[in-house]
Amino acid sequence: MLRTLAVSAGYGLLPVLNGIDLGVAAGEVVGLLGRNGAGKTTLLRVIAGGLKASGGAVVLGDQDLTNAPAFRRARAGIAHVPQGRGIFNQLTVRQNLEVGTRAARDRGDGDIPADIFGYFPILREREAQTAGTLSGGQQQMLAIGRALCGLPSVLLLDEPSEGIQPNIVQSIAELVPRIARERGIAIVLVEQNLDLVLKAADRCLVMEKGRIVHEGTPEAFADETLLKDLLAL
Repeated sequence: MLRTLAVSAGYGLLPVLNGIDLGVAAGEVVGLLGRNGAGKTTLLRVIAGGLKASGGAVVLGDQDLTNAPAFRRARAGIAHVPQGRGIFNQLTVRQNLEVGTRAARDRGDGDIPADIFGYFPILREREAQTAGTLSGGQQQMLAIGRALCGLPSVLLLDEPSEGIQPNIVQSIAELVPRIARERGIAIVLVEQNLDLVLKAADRCLVMEKGRIVHEGTPEAFADETLLKDLLAL
């Protein structure tokens, strides 16, 4: 579904990614782990189109999106939930979701998909509430729900557990693989919360200094105490 081929990128003269090869299949959740500064968020930005790659390619299905702007990638099916959520605080919950449907104009009718409220029942209860007044966990649910309103084939999640209550983290850990399976979409999950990744991911990758240095199943990672020390998690 999604491939990055020898992707390199950086900020000005500072290189961050050094030849990243990544593949994620439909219905698969891949967890990206690594210390701060390893390049995880930068990789998501390159895939979503917020940062231009200096080398390599980004391919979605049979489409080469390497030089495509972010809006075209969204229309092609790449949805990005950035760190900090990026919701519209002054809009209601429903208005935020309606904004999300705009990316789906080429693939849907623009209505809010019914399964959004199945995944996040609280959003139906709070449809008329201003998004900025929601709790942190509810805002994260809204951010993910808004991204799903665009009917993506790829969902990029950057630190969804940041600043939210443990019970909501548990809900996200259960929902992420369910969404991937039921919707048949590829999910890339960047996360510092190792427990969340081990529960949600089918496969885990460790990034260090802009490279993927380790890959394994969640079961293998759970037994590697040295890896936990390496990640400082």
